[in-house]
Amino acid sequence: MTADRPVPAAPVLAMEHIYKTFGGVHALTDASFEVRPGEVHALLGENGAGKSTLVKIVAGVHQRDEGSLRWQGEPVEIRSFDDAERLGIHVIYQQLNVLDHLTVAENLTLGRERIRLSFVDIGEERRRAASALAALGVEIDVDAPAGSLRVAEKQLVEIARALWGEVRLLIMDEPTSSLGVREVDRLFEIIGRLREQGISVVYISHKLEEVFRIADRITVLRDGHTVGTVAAHETKQDDLIAMMVGRRLGHAIEKTSHATDGVMLEVDSLATDTGLSGVSFSLRQGEVLGVYGLLGSGRTELARALFGADPLRAGSIRVSGDLARFGSPADAKRRGLGLVTEERAEASFPFLTIRENVTSASWDMVAPGGWLRPRREASLAQKIVETLRVRTPSIEEPLSRLSGGNQQKVVVGRWLLRNVPILILDDPTSGIDVGAKDELYHLIAEMTAAGTSVIMTSSELPELLALSDRILVLHHGRLAGILEGDELTEENVIRRAVAGVGPKGSPGPLPSAVQDA
Repeated sequence: MTADRPVPAAPVLAMEHIYKTFGGVHALTDASFEVRPGEVHALLGENGAGKSTLVKIVAGVHQRDEGSLRWQGEPVEIRSFDDAERLGIHVIYQQLNVLDHLTVAENLTLGRERIRLSFVDIGEERRRAASALAALGVEIDVDAPAGSLRVAEKQLVEIARALWGEVRLLIMDEPTSSLGVREVDRLFEIIGRLREQGISVVYISHKLEEVFRIADRITVLRDGHTVGTVAAHETKQDDLIAMMVGRRLGHAIEKTSHATDGVMLEVDSLATDTGLSGVSFSLRQGEVLGVYGLLGSGRTELARALFGADPLRAGSIRVSGDLARFGSPADAKRRGLGLVTEERAEASFPFLTIRENVTSASWDMVAPGGWLRPRREASLAQKIVETLRVRTPSIEEPLSRLSGGNQQKVVVGRWLLRNVPILILDDPTSGIDVGAKDELYHLIAEMTAAGTSVIMTSSELPELLALSDRILVLHHGRLAGILEGDELTEENVIRRAVAGVGPKGSPGPLPSAVQDA
């Protein structure tokens, strides 16, 4: 797919000199943005740069304080979701709006049900839902409860729902954050078809390689202000990063191994009802053990099983040589394990303060004997906030007011406060900006240098290759290999992730479709 073809000049949407303030905080300050018909326009910026506020103004969620909106050259007011939908504007938010208690079919047809004799036509609802998913090339049981789906599958349901109906402008906020290689390729094919049909796409992502692959133009926001708009094919990645953060990052990760010979964790023949089978490995002190696999490989399932969130059907776990039986996450925490989950909403309390979120796993430290020590709690939380450079005016701010990257720092800080010897990070950089990633990479290096052992899953293979001492590869819930040293190459990892392991323990052939992945 090429991203440098000419596009029509007249914008379908033009936002000029937009200002928006929330309680004295300036979310947008003279932000301007325009989208032409049939173009893919990437909107970039660090977390807190104003991207979400700008999108919510387009979607009718927020009203601007100053500035103008034009739709196809004419002044327009978008005061509600219905106003946006009537214009053909649809948004896929990073925080998914899938209702877990409804089926996949009910989620897809919600608000668009076909009524027959005063009843919802269930058969027609199922057929329409199946058709919408088939258009994406997705196979998901339309009768399954949405709560039973993996995060990536929920994301695909959300995309299918957004594409249903009359769409003129589609806004995607981190649409590939939980998608595998095949799903990303399929999504980009769909975006290509939308472009050919004259439908405009605003694409928000922190994955710059995706942006350069799919975008025609790129607009960068910083601190609520438009830094500039550039043609994707005329821009280098380093220049784009400098626009986003206001400085050039030494973004190449300098890997220094802190692994020792001491074994912190031993896993033998682990199996679960969630699909894991016969997984064995060890984790050394100070090591970063990467975990990679395609969608459905069992990465998140492994993280949950190690933390006691999913029971073991077979196998054993030893911590520092002693057999450990984790009946719950509380048991794992007592043995010195911590987990930062893939879905940030599962690991945080958005309406509680930063202080309460930081100390939520350390009640024994802030309330010895069952009595809360407010000054001690505030002191410990403040120390973590300062150490991780969390951007907030106060530890008494609700977590929900922070950007995604700063929320992630708070969640990691919860376990940093406990000084856990084993920390499991499940796709920790998903949905955070390049600056926050850079800080998280340095934090991982500091933790391992201090002796913490890290198990880190990621959907971004280059990230794992740069950070990991070894990489454990999963294929359909089974161990497809553990690579280290000279074996740690992108081709070797992908071969095992896609084809598994051959009958004699050697990797199978790399399918031609993914040789260039």
